[in-house]
Amino acid sequence: MAERNSLKEGGQKKTPLFVSNLGRKGVNGMSDPNTIFILTRDDVVGCAREMGIPEEAITDDVLYQVKKGVEWGLECWAEVMKEAINLALKS
Repeated sequence: MAERNSLKEGGQKKTPLFVSNLGRKGVNGMSDPNTIFILTRDDVVGCAREMGIPEEAITDDVLYQVKKGVEWGLECWAEVMKEAINLALKS
């Protein structure tokens, strides 16, 4: 799992990237309780910044290619979801 940085000051781990999506406010400032996960351009730009890449480098074409790469990487999302359901029901 990717993390923003491995450690922040004081030796505490920073929040994993995907956790920042939990509770993200949607339209009209309300969270959608039916949405499980969202990635936005801001997430891509944030990751790029952590990699030392300026925001200007994230063009529409780059964003499209990133989207395709993430889609490819999440091909097995149903298996991940099933495992998450199993783990949630066990706790």
